[in-house]
Amino acid sequence: MAYVVATMVLIGMLSALNLLLSVGVIRRLREHSAELATLRSGGTAPNGGPFPLGEVALPDGSPIGEFTAVTVDGEPVTLGTFGVRPLVGFFSPGCTPCEEQLPAFVEFATGRPGGRDTRLAVVVGTGEEAAKTVERLNPVATVVVESDDGPVQKAFGVTGFPAFILVANGLVAASHYQLGAIIDHDAAALSAAG
Repeated sequence: MAYVVATMVLIGMLSALNLLLSVGVIRRLREHSAELATLRSGGTAPNGGPFPLGEVALPDGSPIGEFTAVTVDGEPVTLGTFGVRPLVGFFSPGCTPCEEQLPAFVEFATGRPGGRDTRLAVVVGTGEEAAKTVERLNPVATVVVESDDGPVQKAFGVTGFPAFILVANGLVAASHYQLGAIIDHDAAALSAAG
């Protein structure tokens, strides 16, 4: 009988400890989720300093570095290949936000004036997943596949995926990880110009 009581007390103590640890983990996850949401929405960084809105590439107004790349069709390209107002998108296979925004990018690129030659899609990765992404992008954009930290990523200062950049005369007109922000900026620029 003493063993049963001791076992029950031990199980009760372990259950209480497990409950305390679970509550602590849940609280910490909520804190991390809140911090991540703040960072992604352009709030303040954990050190209290400003965190630029949507920063995953060079900030607006920055000159874009020189690059030369080869498309999936075997054609060499540079920034000048795409005219004065190209749309550039960076995608990484297996990246959930990239997969979520890929259909919207394809739709936006399809309807954007200027044709396929004014759009550059960079797929960062290799293998079957990259091939599937290329297949979806190739009808609406010129596609380059490169390894992580490739020359096109370096030229645009890409630090996260997805990244969308509007270029105006060799400078970043707008960059963001949310395509919606780029679509709004592009619409405003087109109406101001037209």
